[in-house]
Amino acid sequence: MIKLLDLLNEIYIDEAIIRVPQTILAKSKEAFYYIKSRLEDLKTKSPKDHNQPYIDSKFKDYFKFKDLKKQNLVISIGFYNDSNDVGAGRMDTINDILLINLAYFNPENFPEFLTILEHELVHAMDPKVRDQKLFGIMYAKKGAKFDSSKLNLSKSGGKSEFEANLDKYFKSPWEFDAFTAPLINNIKFNFQKIQDPNSKQEYIKLINNLLSDIKTKSIEQISNDTKYEKLPWFFSKHKWDEKNSDIVTNTYNYELEKMKRWSSEPKLYQRFTKRLGTELI
Repeated sequence: MIKLLDLLNEIYIDEAIIRVPQTILAKSKEAFYYIKSRLEDLKTKSPKDHNQPYIDSKFKDYFKFKDLKKQNLVISIGFYNDSNDVGAGRMDTINDILLINLAYFNPENFPEFLTILEHELVHAMDPKVRDQKLFGIMYAKKGAKFDSSKLNLSKSGGKSEFEANLDKYFKSPWEFDAFTAPLINNIKFNFQKIQDPNSKQEYIKLINNLLSDIKTKSIEQISNDTKYEKLPWFFSKHKWDEKNSDIVTNTYNYELEKMKRWSSEPKLYQRFTKRLGTELI
Protein backbone atom coordinates (compact mmCIF):
# COMPACT_ATOMS: atom_id res chain seq x y z
CA MET A 1 0.00 0.00 0.00
CA ILE A 2 1.27 3.47 -0.89
CA LYS A 3 1.42 5.68 2.18
CA LEU A 4 0.84 9.40 1.87
CA LEU A 5 3.70 10.25 4.24
CA ASP A 6 6.15 8.15 2.24
CA LEU A 7 5.20 9.92 -0.97
CA LEU A 8 5.48 13.34 0.63
CA ASN A 9 8.93 12.47 1.94
CA GLU A 10 10.06 11.73 -1.61
CA ILE A 11 9.25 15.28 -2.71
CA TYR A 12 11.06 18.34 -1.42
CA ILE A 13 8.37 20.78 -0.34
CA ASP A 14 9.75 24.22 0.52
CA GLU A 15 7.97 26.47 3.00
CA ALA A 16 8.49 29.34 0.58
CA ILE A 17 5.85 30.16 -2.01
CA ILE A 18 6.00 28.33 -5.32
CA ARG A 19 7.52 30.94 -7.57
CA VAL A 20 6.43 31.04 -11.20
CA PRO A 21 9.29 32.61 -13.24
CA GLN A 22 8.69 36.28 -14.04
CA THR A 23 9.62 35.64 -17.68
CA ILE A 24 6.65 33.27 -17.84
CA LEU A 25 4.22 35.61 -16.05
CA ALA A 26 5.32 38.40 -18.40
CA LYS A 27 3.71 36.51 -21.28
CA SER A 28 0.32 36.87 -19.60
CA LYS A 29 -0.21 40.40 -20.92
CA GLU A 30 0.31 39.28 -24.52
CA ALA A 31 -2.13 36.40 -23.93
CA PHE A 32 -4.70 38.69 -22.30
CA TYR A 33 -4.82 41.22 -25.14
CA TYR A 34 -4.88 38.49 -27.78
CA ILE A 35 -7.89 36.89 -26.07
CA LYS A 36 -9.55 40.28 -25.57
CA SER A 37 -9.24 41.17 -29.24
CA ARG A 38 -10.71 37.83 -30.37
CA LEU A 39 -13.04 37.07 -27.49
CA GLU A 40 -16.29 36.43 -29.37
CA ASP A 41 -14.57 34.26 -31.96
CA LEU A 42 -12.82 32.24 -29.24
CA LYS A 43 -16.12 31.81 -27.38
CA THR A 44 -17.77 30.48 -30.52
CA LYS A 45 -14.98 27.96 -31.08
CA SER A 46 -14.76 26.89 -27.44
CA PRO A 47 -16.88 23.95 -26.18
CA LYS A 48 -18.51 23.71 -22.76
CA ASP A 49 -16.55 20.57 -21.98
CA HIS A 50 -13.19 21.48 -20.41
CA ASN A 51 -11.97 17.98 -21.23
CA GLN A 52 -12.03 18.85 -24.93
CA PRO A 53 -10.80 22.46 -25.03
CA TYR A 54 -10.19 24.59 -28.06
CA ILE A 55 -6.49 25.41 -28.47
CA ASP A 56 -5.71 28.35 -30.72
CA SER A 57 -2.46 27.91 -32.66
CA LYS A 58 -1.17 31.01 -30.86
CA PHE A 59 -1.24 29.16 -27.54
CA LYS A 60 0.10 25.75 -28.48
CA ASP A 61 3.16 25.08 -26.25
CA TYR A 62 2.90 28.69 -25.03
CA PHE A 63 4.78 28.41 -21.71
CA LYS A 64 8.14 26.64 -21.48
CA PHE A 65 9.87 26.41 -18.11
CA LYS A 66 10.64 23.86 -15.35
CA ASP A 67 8.63 22.38 -12.50
CA LEU A 68 9.83 22.13 -8.89
CA LYS A 69 11.64 18.88 -9.66
CA LYS A 70 13.56 20.70 -12.43
CA GLN A 71 11.81 18.77 -15.16
CA ASN A 72 10.87 20.54 -18.39
CA LEU A 73 7.33 21.87 -18.66
CA VAL A 74 5.64 22.80 -21.92
CA ILE A 75 2.16 24.24 -21.28
CA SER A 76 -0.50 25.15 -23.83
CA ILE A 77 -3.50 27.39 -23.15
CA GLY A 78 -6.88 25.87 -23.95
CA PHE A 79 -10.35 27.41 -23.86
CA TYR A 80 -13.82 26.30 -22.87
CA ASN A 81 -17.00 28.28 -22.31
CA ASP A 82 -19.20 27.07 -19.46
CA SER A 83 -21.12 29.53 -17.29
CA ASN A 84 -22.22 26.65 -15.04
CA ASP A 85 -18.66 25.73 -14.13
CA VAL A 86 -17.50 26.82 -10.68
CA GLY A 87 -14.22 28.41 -11.75
CA ALA A 88 -12.47 30.68 -14.21
CA GLY A 89 -9.50 28.40 -14.76
CA ARG A 90 -8.23 24.84 -14.45
CA MET A 91 -4.91 23.07 -14.88
CA ASP A 92 -4.80 19.79 -16.76
CA THR A 93 -1.46 18.38 -15.56
CA ILE A 94 -1.88 15.16 -17.55
CA ASN A 95 -2.05 16.90 -20.92
CA ASP A 96 -0.26 20.07 -19.74
CA ILE A 97 -3.04 22.46 -20.73
CA LEU A 98 -3.91 25.59 -18.76
CA LEU A 99 -7.68 25.88 -19.24
CA ILE A 100 -9.38 29.28 -19.37
CA ASN A 101 -13.15 29.45 -18.94
CA LEU A 102 -14.16 32.27 -21.28
CA ALA A 103 -17.54 32.57 -19.57
CA TYR A 104 -15.69 34.38 -16.76
CA PHE A 105 -13.09 36.25 -18.81
CA ASN A 106 -13.25 39.96 -18.03
CA PRO A 107 -11.67 42.01 -20.85
CA GLU A 108 -11.34 45.00 -18.50
CA ASN A 109 -9.50 43.22 -15.71
CA PHE A 110 -5.96 42.17 -16.58
CA PRO A 111 -4.79 41.76 -12.92
CA GLU A 112 -7.54 39.16 -12.38
CA PHE A 113 -6.39 37.26 -15.49
CA LEU A 114 -2.78 37.38 -14.27
CA THR A 115 -3.83 35.95 -10.90
CA ILE A 116 -5.70 33.10 -12.60
CA LEU A 117 -2.70 32.22 -14.76
CA GLU A 118 -0.28 32.36 -11.83
CA HIS A 119 -2.58 30.17 -9.73
CA GLU A 120 -2.84 27.50 -12.43
CA LEU A 121 0.86 27.60 -13.29
CA VAL A 122 1.66 26.94 -9.63
CA HIS A 123 -0.41 23.77 -9.98
CA ALA A 124 1.58 22.90 -13.12
CA MET A 125 4.86 23.20 -11.19
CA ASP A 126 3.69 21.42 -8.04
CA PRO A 127 4.89 17.78 -7.59
CA LYS A 128 1.90 17.14 -5.31
CA VAL A 129 -0.37 17.74 -8.30
CA ARG A 130 1.80 16.30 -11.07
CA ASP A 131 2.35 12.98 -9.26
CA GLN A 132 -0.92 11.18 -10.02
CA LYS A 133 -0.51 8.60 -7.25
CA LEU A 134 0.19 11.23 -4.63
CA PHE A 135 -2.56 13.55 -5.82
CA GLY A 136 -5.10 10.71 -5.93
CA ILE A 137 -4.40 9.81 -2.31
CA MET A 138 -4.41 13.42 -1.16
CA TYR A 139 -7.58 14.26 -3.10
CA ALA A 140 -9.42 11.29 -1.62
CA LYS A 141 -8.61 12.69 1.84
CA LYS A 142 -8.69 16.45 1.33
CA GLY A 143 -10.33 17.15 -2.04
CA ALA A 144 -13.56 19.08 -2.43
CA LYS A 145 -16.25 18.53 -5.03
CA PHE A 146 -18.71 21.25 -5.96
CA ASP A 147 -22.26 20.73 -7.14
CA SER A 148 -23.86 24.09 -7.86
CA SER A 149 -27.31 22.48 -7.88
CA LYS A 150 -26.92 21.87 -4.14
CA LEU A 151 -25.89 25.40 -3.29
CA ASN A 152 -27.40 26.33 0.09
CA LEU A 153 -29.85 23.43 -0.09
CA SER A 154 -28.32 20.67 1.99
CA LYS A 155 -26.58 21.00 5.33
CA SER A 156 -23.27 19.60 6.50
CA GLY A 157 -22.17 20.31 10.04
CA GLY A 158 -24.24 23.47 10.27
CA LYS A 159 -23.00 24.77 6.90
CA SER A 160 -24.41 24.35 3.44
CA GLU A 161 -22.78 21.52 1.52
CA PHE A 162 -21.33 24.05 -0.90
CA GLU A 163 -19.86 26.14 1.95
CA ALA A 164 -18.35 23.06 3.61
CA ASN A 165 -16.72 22.07 0.32
CA LEU A 166 -15.45 25.62 -0.22
CA ASP A 167 -13.77 25.53 3.17
CA LYS A 168 -12.19 22.19 2.31
CA TYR A 169 -11.11 23.52 -1.07
CA PHE A 170 -9.26 26.58 0.26
CA LYS A 171 -7.47 24.47 2.88
CA SER A 172 -6.36 21.65 0.60
CA PRO A 173 -2.53 21.51 0.32
CA TRP A 174 -2.38 22.11 -3.44
CA GLU A 175 -4.91 24.97 -3.44
CA PHE A 176 -3.24 26.56 -0.43
CA ASP A 177 0.02 26.68 -2.40
CA ALA A 178 -1.70 28.02 -5.53
CA PHE A 179 -3.61 30.73 -3.63
CA THR A 180 -0.75 31.94 -1.43
CA ALA A 181 1.63 32.61 -4.35
CA PRO A 182 -0.33 35.38 -6.17
CA LEU A 183 -1.72 36.75 -2.89
CA ILE A 184 1.72 37.22 -1.33
CA ASN A 185 3.23 38.44 -4.59
CA ASN A 186 0.56 41.15 -4.87
CA ILE A 187 1.28 42.37 -1.34
CA LYS A 188 5.03 42.29 -1.99
CA PHE A 189 4.61 44.10 -5.33
CA ASN A 190 2.82 47.01 -3.65
CA PHE A 191 5.02 47.02 -0.57
CA GLN A 192 8.07 47.51 -2.77
CA LYS A 193 6.57 50.72 -4.17
CA ILE A 194 7.00 52.39 -0.77
CA GLN A 195 10.30 54.22 -0.47
CA ASP A 196 9.99 55.87 2.93
CA PRO A 197 11.29 53.54 5.72
CA ASN A 198 8.82 54.95 8.25
CA SER A 199 5.90 54.28 5.92
CA LYS A 200 7.14 50.74 5.37
CA GLN A 201 7.15 50.14 9.11
CA GLU A 202 3.64 51.59 9.34
CA TYR A 203 2.34 49.13 6.76
CA ILE A 204 4.21 46.21 8.33
CA LYS A 205 2.47 47.05 11.61
CA LEU A 206 -0.93 47.25 9.86
CA ILE A 207 -0.41 43.88 8.16
CA ASN A 208 0.65 42.31 11.45
CA ASN A 209 -2.45 43.69 13.15
CA LEU A 210 -4.60 42.37 10.33
CA LEU A 211 -3.05 38.90 10.61
CA SER A 212 -3.93 38.91 14.30
CA ASP A 213 -7.41 40.43 14.03
CA ILE A 214 -8.63 38.11 11.33
CA LYS A 215 -8.40 35.18 13.72
CA THR A 216 -11.09 36.65 15.97
CA LYS A 217 -12.94 39.30 13.98
CA SER A 218 -15.35 38.96 11.07
CA ILE A 219 -14.44 40.05 7.55
CA GLU A 220 -17.09 42.76 7.78
CA GLN A 221 -15.54 44.13 10.97
CA ILE A 222 -12.12 44.28 9.37
CA SER A 223 -13.44 45.80 6.14
CA ASN A 224 -15.17 48.54 8.10
CA ASP A 225 -12.24 49.22 10.42
CA THR A 226 -10.85 52.65 9.48
CA LYS A 227 -7.33 51.76 10.53
CA TYR A 228 -7.18 49.31 7.62
CA GLU A 229 -8.55 51.69 5.00
CA LYS A 230 -5.16 51.87 3.22
CA LEU A 231 -4.65 48.12 3.02
CA PRO A 232 -7.05 46.97 0.27
CA TRP A 233 -4.73 48.34 -2.42
CA PHE A 234 -1.97 46.03 -1.22
CA PHE A 235 -3.96 42.99 -2.32
CA SER A 236 -4.32 43.95 -5.98
CA LYS A 237 -2.15 45.00 -8.92
CA HIS A 238 -4.76 47.50 -10.08
CA LYS A 239 -3.75 51.12 -10.32
CA TRP A 240 -4.31 53.00 -7.08
CA ASP A 241 -7.18 55.30 -8.04
CA GLU A 242 -10.88 55.83 -7.37
CA LYS A 243 -11.89 54.24 -10.67
CA ASN A 244 -10.73 50.81 -9.48
CA SER A 245 -11.89 51.10 -5.86
CA ASP A 246 -14.82 48.65 -6.20
CA ILE A 247 -12.67 45.99 -7.88
CA VAL A 248 -9.94 46.46 -5.31
CA THR A 249 -12.42 46.21 -2.43
CA ASN A 250 -13.92 43.00 -3.83
CA THR A 251 -10.45 41.51 -4.28
CA TYR A 252 -9.51 42.51 -0.73
CA ASN A 253 -12.61 40.88 0.75
CA TYR A 254 -12.00 37.70 -1.27
CA GLU A 255 -8.43 37.46 0.01
CA LEU A 256 -9.63 38.13 3.57
CA GLU A 257 -12.06 35.24 3.18
CA LYS A 258 -9.23 32.85 2.34
CA MET A 259 -7.06 34.16 5.17
CA LYS A 260 -9.98 33.81 7.59
CA ARG A 261 -10.39 30.15 6.65
CA TRP A 262 -6.67 29.44 6.97
CA SER A 263 -6.57 31.14 10.38
CA SER A 264 -8.90 28.46 11.79
CA GLU A 265 -6.09 25.92 11.38
CA PRO A 266 -3.01 27.07 13.36
CA LYS A 267 -0.41 25.05 11.43
CA LEU A 268 -1.76 26.15 8.07
CA TYR A 269 -1.97 29.78 9.15
CA GLN A 270 1.57 29.63 10.51
CA ARG A 271 2.77 28.46 7.10
CA PHE A 272 0.96 31.36 5.43
CA THR A 273 2.32 34.01 7.80
CA LYS A 274 5.82 32.56 7.52
CA ARG A 275 5.67 32.73 3.73
CA LEU A 276 4.38 36.30 3.82
CA GLY A 277 6.96 37.42 6.37
CA THR A 278 9.79 35.86 4.37
CA GLU A 279 8.77 37.77 1.23
CA LEU A 280 8.40 41.13 3.00
CA ILE A 281 11.70 41.07 4.88
